[in-house]
Amino acid sequence: MFFHYLRIAWRNLLEQKIHAITNIGGLAVGLACFILIFLYVQYELSHDRFYEDHDRVYRIIQRWAGNDFLGKDYLAATPAGLATTLLDKYPEVSHATTIERERRLLTTEDKSFLEYGYRVDKQFFGVFPQKFLLGNPKTSLDFKESIILTKSFAEKIFGKENPIGKVLIYDNNNRYLVSGVLEDLPSNSSFQYSYITSIEQSQDYERDQNFEEKWYSSSFLTYFRVLEGTDPNKLQSKLQALLNKVSENNNPFPFKVSYLIQPLSEVYLESRAAEDIEAKGNRKYISLISLIGICVLLLACINYMNLMLAHSLKRAKEIGVRKAVGAVRGQLFRQFIGESLFTSFFALLLAILIAYYSCPLFGYLLERPLEFDLMKNSDLLPFLISLLLIVGILSGSYPAIIMASLHPAQVLKGNIGGRLSKLRLQRILIIFQYATSIILITTSIIIYSQLKFIQDKDLGYSKDHIVTIPILEERAHERIDLEVLKNEWQSYPSLLGYTLSSSLPLNIDASSIINYDYSTGGDQGEGLAIYRIRIDYDFLELFEIPLVAGRNFSRTFTSDTLESTIINETAARSLGWVPEDALGKTFLDGDAKKRVVGVVKDFHMHSIHESIAPLMMLLNNDNYGVISVKINPDDIDESIESLKSSIKKYSNYPFEYKFLDEEFNQLYKSDIQLGEMLGFFTILSIIIASMGLYGLASFASKRRTKEIGIRKVLGAEVGRIILLLAKDFLKVVLLSFLIAVPVAWSAMDLWLRGFAYRIEMQWWMFGIAGLSAIGIALFTISSQTLKAALSNPVESLKSE
Repeated sequence: MFFHYLRIAWRNLLEQKIHAITNIGGLAVGLACFILIFLYVQYELSHDRFYEDHDRVYRIIQRWAGNDFLGKDYLAATPAGLATTLLDKYPEVSHATTIERERRLLTTEDKSFLEYGYRVDKQFFGVFPQKFLLGNPKTSLDFKESIILTKSFAEKIFGKENPIGKVLIYDNNNRYLVSGVLEDLPSNSSFQYSYITSIEQSQDYERDQNFEEKWYSSSFLTYFRVLEGTDPNKLQSKLQALLNKVSENNNPFPFKVSYLIQPLSEVYLESRAAEDIEAKGNRKYISLISLIGICVLLLACINYMNLMLAHSLKRAKEIGVRKAVGAVRGQLFRQFIGESLFTSFFALLLAILIAYYSCPLFGYLLERPLEFDLMKNSDLLPFLISLLLIVGILSGSYPAIIMASLHPAQVLKGNIGGRLSKLRLQRILIIFQYATSIILITTSIIIYSQLKFIQDKDLGYSKDHIVTIPILEERAHERIDLEVLKNEWQSYPSLLGYTLSSSLPLNIDASSIINYDYSTGGDQGEGLAIYRIRIDYDFLELFEIPLVAGRNFSRTFTSDTLESTIINETAARSLGWVPEDALGKTFLDGDAKKRVVGVVKDFHMHSIHESIAPLMMLLNNDNYGVISVKINPDDIDESIESLKSSIKKYSNYPFEYKFLDEEFNQLYKSDIQLGEMLGFFTILSIIIASMGLYGLASFASKRRTKEIGIRKVLGAEVGRIILLLAKDFLKVVLLSFLIAVPVAWSAMDLWLRGFAYRIEMQWWMFGIAGLSAIGIALFTISSQTLKAALSNPVESLKSE
């Protein structure tokens, strides 16, 4: 019987090629999208789970309640001596390590490489066991001048030679000996580096080792491994008790500090901590993309159901005959489920091909190394088999139930159309399809509008035609006289202005706590968390940041290099001053007294996800981080070449540059990716929903063929017949719109709350989505309605 049903299924596919192509194609597209989303979600959730006993590895983060930094009051950085304290005081901690990320120039006699690496202590490989291809993990960091390379980096430097004992010049100064070679880390590791060196070379680490004295000095990451059976909550309580003890009479800040223990498996997706150094995912976006994947798959299954029901008219007599000769409902149900699984199998094969060839492009858009490989990914084959069974049974069950329940007498008399016309679930499914499509259209419009708002918003500074050049080497002022460099650039007509600063105006990431200067009559307070940036005399002019009171830093005032500061309007308000009254006022920055000489207009120093915060500007004292140069937009290539040739005279570091507007766009990278992804799935959902509506329109026109013939004989016009057939579908789309609007509004309201500055949702955004859905629906059903309206009534009435 099984092979009999299989032959019938195959025959039906061959006889109804258009129906088969539409059905298999729609289902394949939905399955392919779901497979790609599965690969993405699987990759994101797999981060850092490849380490041995990864569930016993944790890290410590801090919470400074009330001290918001980049919109967060959690801090990933911890004291230098915390790892040692864990080992000394808590026997349940088997290993603990201190980590610092860096980027340094490594050179040989004829090659140089600017690479990311980590400074770590000797406990690192106890917390994170890794495969050594050469060297010994227990002794590879015994010497401060040791360096461990990854396999790919070692081959890039030394080729096939044994690198052990080879010399690398580290940061133009120190000679390091290669003491080990590691297997390359997989791409789903939060840590990505080319080399490892000893943290004992860090002066800050040596200086801040005393935990009780330096617990408030946080510059390093702390990871640790516990013994099996350890309760992390109890350990966290012990840590907090220790922190309370050491900070009881030694807290220089007006904030309560607490320690939290975070499992390694949650670090990648947990983005609440500022100053984190590892790669980050986004748990919310994973949930959203997963939900979209499920919706697209459901749309494809619904599409299959509707097309199957539309096709059922042609098979009604077959079912009637089978029932008349003794077939029972269960047999027919199994037959249709079997045919559904058969169709789903071909759809899955096509989906696998689509997913395989689309995977590199999908991974490129998401910036993830996604790969469709059944051999490497052991979860993929069980997933595909499960998907086949679920989709085949889910999409085929409803048509199977309906067709198996038909009465043979009605079917053989041709009364199936009246019975199927009463099916409400079919319309509900179409409503779901179009409601989903309208939601996606609306969200795409709103996200695009918000991104357009970001691009057009006055940021308070100029970002056009500005090239930014990071200063990559430490103590650059000892090797490069940047003032001499700026004077040299005056001879290049394509370079219009230049400035030095510790950071760019769009990503100021240094902060401190200032206090009122009580000696000048200031009101006593708890202190103010304030961002800080070091600038030179030309910074405000280059970025066109206006002063609202006071003056800029000036070479004629020698005191500017020591005690003068410029603050923004928000800082003035936070200190209780209006801009004009702030001039001449003083506050304490640590032990140093700072005098306000100017107040600048507020500008957005972070993404507009964050509100504008208090800011102080100090005159640069060799703490350079970046050079910014305004160039002539008509001579971009010449300008870049001039900058490169002049800087290379003083530095053997690679010349790197970016345009400021590109760095600005990086702030909204995840939002842009979300918009692009929603745009793609919106188009896809519209295509799938339209295929389902096409099937329903085909079914409706065939069911009402004789009615249309009678109306035409009685004189009905073509336009009225088209309207008669179309109005039922327009009612479905209108109902879909009414359901979609509150859902889309709620979802976008929640998304927009993540921006401190945002658009207001307007009625026209929802109106465009509704009109688009109506237009698409009319276009989809037009071929069927027009065909039915123009048909010869004689042909439709022959059988009467």
